Amino acid sequence: MKCGLALLPILLLASCMGLKATKHTYAGPARGVELGGAEVRVAFRPEGTRPGSVMVSAMVVGGGYAVLDGPFRWRVEALGEAERHESLTVHRIRTRTTRTGRDEWFPASELGKVAEFRPLKGKPGVVRARYPIPGLLKVMPEEDGALDVWVDASVSGPGGRTRRVLKFRMEATEKDASEVVFLPTEIAEGLTTDPADWDDPMWD
Repeated sequence: MKCGLALLPILLLASCMGLKATKHTYAGPARGVELGGAEVRVAFRPEGTRPGSVMVSAMVVGGGYAVLDGPFRWRVEALGEAERHESLTVHRIRTRTTRTGRDEWFPASELGKVAEFRPLKGKPGVVRARYPIPGLLKVMPEEDGALDVWVDASVSGPGGRTRRVLKFRMEATEKDASEVVFLPTEIAEGLTTDPADWDDPMWD
């Protein structure tokens, strides 16, 4: 089954909606930073939209054209090895915008929780941890420029715990975010799996 913007009225009946979108976001190096044998990276998902845009959620997408922008949901992710990596903890975070010079520490009192590594679907032996940062990161790529992020994190496993401060340079970028979403599939997956196991293509 194929669907596009020209078929939007039909899509509403077929539970499949098309979205043409441009996304202003942040992107780091192709590979993350090594910590205790795991590969760690910072990921962002735009929560703001420009005037005239539609909103996007994990389950439902409205058809039309959207320009997605900050502020952002953000999280720290890590890929590791089964039986070697068990949990990821973020202790402190600092952010600094290069163009506007905003230099801020995230409140440590809201961090320190543990995110477990879970098997990654379709990749035997690979596990993934996702550590959501509470609240929204209120930055705008076009206005604030590149973003430096320091993450004080630790990875734990049977062999012990490794902790150090990781630095990430996130470049402001614009991406095509056009997608086609089949709602019954996403809703079924949402009802039968833990949210930590969902794949979310809106994250960079």
